[in-house]
Amino acid sequence: MIYPDFEAIKQFYDWGCYENDAIMRDYVEWGHITPEEYEQITGRGYDKPAGSVDLGSTQ
Repeated sequence: MIYPDFEAIKQFYDWGCYENDAIMRDYVEWGHITPEEYEQITGRGYDKPAGSVDLGSTQ
């Protein structure tokens, strides 16, 4: 059994232990949760970029 598992990760996320989704994406890469479980926990699609894109300055 891998720890933390889906239930533990979801609980930690619900408690606000993770300030951004980078660690959540890491949990997918490390095999702790699936991309579908990531979406279930965060409410966001896994295939979407986690951050914003800097389009440059208008000056």
